[in-house]
Amino acid sequence: MEIYRLTPEHNRIYNELKRIGVDDYALNMVNKGESLNVLIKDVTSPEANILKQESIASGMDAAVKKGVISCSVEKSDVLLLGNIATFKRLIKRLSIQAFRLKQVADELKNLINKKDERFITHNKGKIELTKTQCMCILNTTPDSFSDGNKFVTEEAIAKQIDAMADSGVDIIDIGGMSSRPYSESISAEEEINRIKLALDYAKQYDMIISVDTNNYKTAEYALNNGANLINDISGMEDDKMVSLCAESRCAVCIMHMKGSPKNMQQNIEYNHIIYDIQMFFENRIEKCIKAGINYSSIILDVGFGFGKTLEQNYILLKYMKEFKIYSLPLLAGISRKSMIGGVLDKSVNERLAGTISANTAAILNGADIIRFHDIKEGIDTAKIADFILKANI
Repeated sequence: MEIYRLTPEHNRIYNELKRIGVDDYALNMVNKGESLNVLIKDVTSPEANILKQESIASGMDAAVKKGVISCSVEKSDVLLLGNIATFKRLIKRLSIQAFRLKQVADELKNLINKKDERFITHNKGKIELTKTQCMCILNTTPDSFSDGNKFVTEEAIAKQIDAMADSGVDIIDIGGMSSRPYSESISAEEEINRIKLALDYAKQYDMIISVDTNNYKTAEYALNNGANLINDISGMEDDKMVSLCAESRCAVCIMHMKGSPKNMQQNIEYNHIIYDIQMFFENRIEKCIKAGINYSSIILDVGFGFGKTLEQNYILLKYMKEFKIYSLPLLAGISRKSMIGGVLDKSVNERLAGTISANTAAILNGADIIRFHDIKEGIDTAKIADFILKANI
């Protein structure tokens, strides 16, 4: 007799049940093997007590703050620990309970049943997420941290876009203003002037055209000249930007950043890096939906390097899957950033291996889109990571 430990992952458990040869009805046992942990914040002590009791009755458990049982504390966070099967039992039990517990049951049901958006809709169609999408950066700026002044002539821009198209890049991300730390903003007129050539040239190819801007005037010009996606580092803060994107039906990328590039590294304090960014996303998603942007047109980006310490960046990279709670595509923009240089102690142009490693980790941890500078290496990274994800026993 031999004993093996399996990962609590749906396909792994399902395929093992098939291999064993169980009856078809017994394939539902996969729900018992998929572990699920859910945190509920700011629960009153009476509610927490009921949650604890009903969790145990459902075959799972709930962690509560010391003092909840005696109600000597007013509130507690509650960590529910179980699997898909036990959560389904808990939902049924909570649906007839008092206080706010019926609402908890409804939200848990939505959480379990919600399916990831496996496509992104935009103004000219949709992007099928059957593989990791490769977004290649084209900075038409004189001062970007990595490739400033490299793609400012018509010849250089055309050559780089040709190389992207020939290599199979899915999305070209055109930027006309540097967002490196402490950089100054520029006028919309100057930003538009910088991206004109790239926009015009990229339209001949079958690539999705993204424009990296937080200025609605620049976005308006871009959308009128072939852009399909607005990649907004301010996270759709400007109401005019939100209205414009809703009207155009383009895709949008909501990125998290504290402040602006000029001051983002001056305030890097968080109550909890993951929960704070989740709260940010919830607010901005709601704002976009209310304005008329399609849910399937939204992409999320945790904003690596934008108002985060070195350690915070790697926490976000390690736990990216926690941002899949919205069932929306995640974009990872890590290429050549200081979070790589800070670990390797290497200059910007020596961070290729680190970029490949970090992008691989991002894909394995839930990223649907990787944003990079190095064309061939970026595409190869996505191919290898995708092959790992599709590997099955």
